[in-house]
Amino acid sequence: MFIQIHMLQSTPPGNLNRDDTGQPKKCIFGGVTRGRISSQCLKRNIRLSPQFKEAFGEALADRTQYLPRMVADVLKASDFGVPDEELNDLKIALAKKFKKSERGSDSEDAQENAGEQDNTEGSPSSVDGIGKTPQLVFFPQPFVQRVAELIADLRKSNLRAYNRFIGRRLNPKPTKDEEKSLDAEVKKFIEQAAVASKSLTVDIGLFGRMTTSDLVVNVEAACQVAHAISTHETFIESDYFTAMDDRKQDYASTQTDMTGAAFLGSGETETFFNSAVYYKYLNLDIDAIRKHLPSLNIEEAARVAGVLVSAAALANPTGKQNSFAAHAVPELILVEATKVKRPISYANAFLQPVEGGPGRNLMTESAKALHGYIDSVAAAFAPDDVHRLLLAVGPASAPLKSDHLRAATLDELVESVVRLASEEARGTA
Repeated sequence: MFIQIHMLQSTPPGNLNRDDTGQPKKCIFGGVTRGRISSQCLKRNIRLSPQFKEAFGEALADRTQYLPRMVADVLKASDFGVPDEELNDLKIALAKKFKKSERGSDSEDAQENAGEQDNTEGSPSSVDGIGKTPQLVFFPQPFVQRVAELIADLRKSNLRAYNRFIGRRLNPKPTKDEEKSLDAEVKKFIEQAAVASKSLTVDIGLFGRMTTSDLVVNVEAACQVAHAISTHETFIESDYFTAMDDRKQDYASTQTDMTGAAFLGSGETETFFNSAVYYKYLNLDIDAIRKHLPSLNIEEAARVAGVLVSAAALANPTGKQNSFAAHAVPELILVEATKVKRPISYANAFLQPVEGGPGRNLMTESAKALHGYIDSVAAAFAPDDVHRLLLAVGPASAPLKSDHLRAATLDELVESVVRLASEEARGTA
């Protein structure tokens, strides 16, 4: 079962996802500059959304560099018999099992890590970096507990192997044969940790995981999320911060002092923003998520699809929201369900930039372009069994073909997605 989600969403002026210069992210598409919201930004806001927390509760993972410190905290708080004086060595040893992510990987971890600085502060042996891995690691809380248990077991069963792992000098010095034996014990510990890391949460199964350590297994994402791009050409504008003194009239001594702002910013206080109608695309391989989480039955896997649709519609990036409050909802959500896995983004519907102007609503024009693309290009490649569910409101509610099943509300659309995914999986659709 394969789900594809297409959205059109107009955002008011804001800076939802900025680049290293502080400007809204952008790209060139169709020969003009488009507004862009990165894939990793969208995925982070989806997995941290209230919809995910309500649906999956504690069964969600953390992405963090502090795995070694978390393990050390468990060992310190529990009666595992690991002395406090060994914890720093242990944290350094765990951190060294991770190398810095390579650029160019398409996993969410690697993309988010790409912006990290490669400095000594974050190195496993520096004072500030003790207990920090050089890359972000995606794991659930029970994994921390299990690693702590395995470390305690290693220390109890083979103290010399444990000391070798944490980098302590062995006395007497081991022979070559003993070194092989000790290394085998350490390898066994690492393999056991890797087995424990195979116990996944929904968010890891959806968005995948890439690490450079044998301690944690990689996971191929069941959900792909595209960078959102504007359907039209966009321009970046700027503003500067000003502040008024509420009590100036009581204390200013001259007429000149009475007028004007108390603070007039420029340069470093300059704020950049844009506004755009964005096309968003993501897909979900329900068969893949069930392989990642074998305990999910058909109904539960279908519910994951519904939660994903809801979160993707309602989760907004948090960048500069206190300054702009650029909260918006999509006015068009099209969900396609097929048994054939054939991912097709409809971004090329906007290869020719949509144009607004007097009497031309950008959302309406974007919806027309999308529908035209679906009825022409997409129709030539869509599987025979494609089912389409649509929520289109306001300016996006353009006339549609009769084979689109309409929903009046987001809740109705989500329930239709869940029902269709369940029926398709059972072969009753």
